[in-house]
Amino acid sequence: MEWARGSLLIMVEWGMRAATASDVEAVVELRAVVMRPDLERLGRYDEHRVRQRLRDGFGAAHTWVIEGDGVLAGCGALRPGGDAPW
Repeated sequence: MEWARGSLLIMVEWGMRAATASDVEAVVELRAVVMRPDLERLGRYDEHRVRQRLRDGFGAAHTWVIEGDGVLAGCGALRPGGDAPW
């Protein structure tokens, strides 16, 4: 994918792959950074809890990692739950 920033053309190779157990800490850190402003606004940010909660619920079998040029850019999870995934 490419996009222009001013007069500079930036090329990024995007990809998605199944997560592995070794991805947990990178995903934990990403979540903590992304969620911090909203959790602080709600008065609920706890540096340890935000990370531990994801560690406790991380399921590599149901998680996908999104990468830009081989670097973690995001993730998503879709888990089975009763009659429908969540």
